[in-house]
Amino acid sequence: MLHCTAVKLTVHRTIRALGAVLLSLAWLTPDSGRAANQDLAAQTTEFKLPDGLQWETNLDDPVVASTEARSGGTYYDSLFSFPVTFRSVGPNSNSGFRSYMDHNRLGLLDSHPTTYKFIPSLATHWAVAKDNQTVYYKLNLNAQWSDGTPITAQDYAYTIEFMRSPHILAPWYNNYYTEELKEVVVHAPDVISVVSSKPHIKKVLLRTTSISPMHRTFNKLDKDWVKNYNWKVEPLSGPYYIASWKHGHYVTLKKIKDWWGQNLKYYKGKYNFETIHLKVIRDPESVWQHFITGKLMAHGLTIASYYHEKATGELFDKGYIKKLWHYNQQTHSSNILWINKTKAPWNDVNVRKAFAHALNFDKVNKELLRGEYLRLPAFHYGFGGYDNPGVKAREFNIDQAAVLMKQSGWSLGKDTLWQKNGTKLTAKILTIIPHHQDRLILLKEEAKKAGFDLDIQLQDGAAGYKSVMQKDYAVLWAAWGGGRPGVFPPRYREYFHSEFAAPQSNNFTMSASGELDTLIAEYRGTFDEAKKQQLSQAILQYIHDDAAFIPGFINPFVRIGYWRYLQLPKLSGFKSGVSRETLMYYGWIDPAAEKQLKEYQKAGKSFGKSETIDETFRIDQPKAAPADNPKL
Repeated sequence: MLHCTAVKLTVHRTIRALGAVLLSLAWLTPDSGRAANQDLAAQTTEFKLPDGLQWETNLDDPVVASTEARSGGTYYDSLFSFPVTFRSVGPNSNSGFRSYMDHNRLGLLDSHPTTYKFIPSLATHWAVAKDNQTVYYKLNLNAQWSDGTPITAQDYAYTIEFMRSPHILAPWYNNYYTEELKEVVVHAPDVISVVSSKPHIKKVLLRTTSISPMHRTFNKLDKDWVKNYNWKVEPLSGPYYIASWKHGHYVTLKKIKDWWGQNLKYYKGKYNFETIHLKVIRDPESVWQHFITGKLMAHGLTIASYYHEKATGELFDKGYIKKLWHYNQQTHSSNILWINKTKAPWNDVNVRKAFAHALNFDKVNKELLRGEYLRLPAFHYGFGGYDNPGVKAREFNIDQAAVLMKQSGWSLGKDTLWQKNGTKLTAKILTIIPHHQDRLILLKEEAKKAGFDLDIQLQDGAAGYKSVMQKDYAVLWAAWGGGRPGVFPPRYREYFHSEFAAPQSNNFTMSASGELDTLIAEYRGTFDEAKKQQLSQAILQYIHDDAAFIPGFINPFVRIGYWRYLQLPKLSGFKSGVSRETLMYYGWIDPAAEKQLKEYQKAGKSFGKSETIDETFRIDQPKAAPADNPKL
C-alpha cells in the first residue's frame, strides 16, 4: 500500500513538473502575451474558457534580490515572548511570531516591493472575467507543502471550508471568507477560479481573490480543533518551516532543501539562510547586549536614542557594525491610541476629544525623537485619493481640553485633576510596547497640565496580547499594520464595524455606530474608485469626529544596525521599506567578510565608520487643508 502511494505521488509530481516546463516555454517567444494565452488555452482542455478571457502575468518588473547572494548559514533574531500557539488562525494566533509564518504562507500572487504591481507566486498566470468578480488562476505545478506533498487545486477549495468553519473560533476569518468570497471552483488540476461576493475594481479583486491554500489532509475540523492543533506544525508553502522549539526559550525555522520556488524570477536570490533561530529575550536591554556581542545579527535603530546614543562607540566607529537609515513610502495607519468606548467615562465623546487635546505629541517628538518623526494626521496616510487632506490630528491645547471637560460636567479638584461626583478620572493605558515607555511617561507629565492622570500599564507580549483580544482595557497604546499604496486600499470594517465590537476582533475602540456601518458598507460595495475614495474620506472624517482613535507618529524611515558580514541588495529596490525581515529574507552572509571582520576585531583595526542614509523615497510632513479647524 505504501509502495503504491509512493508510485502515485512520483507520477503526479512528474506530470506537474512536465506541465511547468511546457508553461515556461511559452515565455521564450517574442510576443509572450499572445503566446501565453494560446498555450494556456491549449493546456486547459478540461474546461471551456469564458469568452474574452485574457491570461496575464508579470515578469517585467526589476528583480530586487541580489545576484551575488549566497545560500547557507544561520540568521539569529529574537522574540520578546514565546508564541502562545503555532496555529495560523483562531484564539491568540495573531501574535508577533505570526509574521514569520505569514512570510511562509504564500498566496496565489505576491506584490513587488517598489512597483507594487502583482507578481506570480503560487499562480503563474491570472485572468479577470468580465463580471469583475471572478479571477481564474493558473497554478504553479511545482508548488509543494513543506511536508513534501503537492499543493493541489483542492487545497484552495478547502480554504473556503476551513475558514468558514465555526470550529476554528475565528470570527473575522469566518466573516471574511463568507462575506468577501463566494466560492473556489476547481476546473482542472492546474486551474481554479476564485469568485468574490461582489464586483471590485481590478486591483482590489486580485487582492481579494489571491488566497493562500490550506492543507486539506493536515487539518481535521471538529470541536477540539483549537486545542488539538495548538502546537502542531502546520505545513507551509514558503521556504521555511518550524523545525524545533523549546517552550519559553526559542523557535528554529529550517529552509526546505531544494525549495520549489527558489528559481522563480522574484524569489531567486531571496531566502538565503539555511536556518533562522529565534531566541526568546524578554528584556530590551538584554536584546541589545545580545546584538553588540554578536549573538544577534541585526537590531532596530529607528528609535532616536538607539540610533544617536546607543549605536556609538568602537563597534560602530570602526565599522564592525554598520548603520542604515532608509526612508520609505509605506502607508501608515492604526497607530497609536485606541479608546474603548464601552468603558466609562470614555463613552463620552467630549472626554475623548479633551483627552486628545491633553496629549503633547509635539513635545515627545522634539525631546525624545529629535524631531525626526511626523505626526499621523488621521487613521491612515499614504493611500493617495483615499486620504482626507482636511483631517488633522488634534494638537495639545489645555484650554480646549478644559472647555470640553466642563461641557460634560467635570471640574478640577484640589490636585488640579479632573473629577466628577467625587470620582477622579484616571486614564489607564495598556501597552505591550516596552520601548515606548519614555514617550508615555512624557505624555503623562504633560497631560497633568491639562488635568488628566495617566496610569501606564505595561504588559509582556503574551499576557498583553490576551488583554488586547479580550478588550480588557480602557485605552490601548498599539500600532497595527497598514498596507501598500496602489495595491491595498485602506480597510475600515474590521476596525470600526459594529459586527466586530466584541472580543477576538480588531475593533479596538468597540465602535458600534449605524451611521459608520452604513458608510463602511457603501465603501465596500462601491465599484467606482472615485466614489470609493470619497467614501473613504467621509469615513476618516467620522473617525476623527468620534475621537476614539488618536493618531500617533509616522516614522517615514527605518534604521537598522547590522554586523558587517551581513550583505544586502541595493536599497533602491525597496520603496515599501526595509526592515529586519528584509535582512532576514534578502540578506546573506559573506564568508570572506566574516573572516576579515574577525581578523580586524582581533587586531583592533578599523574599517572606518559605515553609515548609509538613503533618501530616495523621503516624504514630508502631511498637511491638512489650509482652512482646517477640526471640530470639537
